[in-house]
Amino acid sequence: MKSVLLAALTLSSSALAVRPSLDAPGVITHGPRTVREVALTFDADMTPGMEQELRSGRVLTFDNEAVVRVLERAQVPATFFLTGMWSQVYAASAWALAHNPLFEVEDHSYDHPGFSQPCYGLAAIAPTAKGPDILRSQRAIAQATGDTPQYFRFPGGCATAADVQLAQAAHLQVVHWDVIGGDVNQSNPAVIVRQTLGRVQDGSIVVLHVSGGHAPATALALPGIIAGLRREGYRLVTVRELLGNGSASAAGPSAPASVPTQMSKKEAEATALAGPPLGSAWERLTSWARRWSSRP
Repeated sequence: MKSVLLAALTLSSSALAVRPSLDAPGVITHGPRTVREVALTFDADMTPGMEQELRSGRVLTFDNEAVVRVLERAQVPATFFLTGMWSQVYAASAWALAHNPLFEVEDHSYDHPGFSQPCYGLAAIAPTAKGPDILRSQRAIAQATGDTPQYFRFPGGCATAADVQLAQAAHLQVVHWDVIGGDVNQSNPAVIVRQTLGRVQDGSIVVLHVSGGHAPATALALPGIIAGLRREGYRLVTVRELLGNGSASAAGPSAPASVPTQMSKKEAEATALAGPPLGSAWERLTSWARRWSSRP
């Protein structure tokens, strides 16, 4: 009887340890409930399997630029949680996001493993590989963008208290969410709009995706989400601003100091050769980033 009870306690504690832990100590899931503000966040997932889908042509892209264009047109600040692998595959897009004054980029692991299991079918990661994964992602994002993230989001929100401590040891604050937009594998934008608006409240952090492919309707849902939030009187902000760590004013975040304000002679010549200006700020930034990264 004693051995059966001991086994039951062991199983119970193990299940508790691997449960997705949005409410674990040290994890932020929302901002102040006293402010009429909401932060829209977008995960840029990339796994080895997703990279193989790209190489095989089964998926055309995991970079949903339409999401960015909607945000730009509506002048909506947003926070993007990038995996390190996504930053490497889409280096120009990562750079453009980091240097767009509306946006900020943060860390979402290197290749999107489930730090605790089970985790929505995500691949497991060895305990000894968890810390190196976080540091590898930080390096990849910094190399692609020139910025060092200060927030970390566990894939699937799956983490133990020990995992949270690993992120904190890397000087990262763990930020998850309190509203799931439900855009993964959802082709009906009305469902995403309804789910988001039905759950949001003061200080909410909404999780959506910018990786396209497996989240095909996010850009189509965004206009309805933005209009609905503004109609309810919510101010849309970045996570840093929501949590009081941003220096942005009421008009929106200011441009990062690292954004070039003047082009060199060589860059100006390259710009002239590139033809007339592109339509959106996103297109201009990604085009400039590609030219900049290919300089001799």
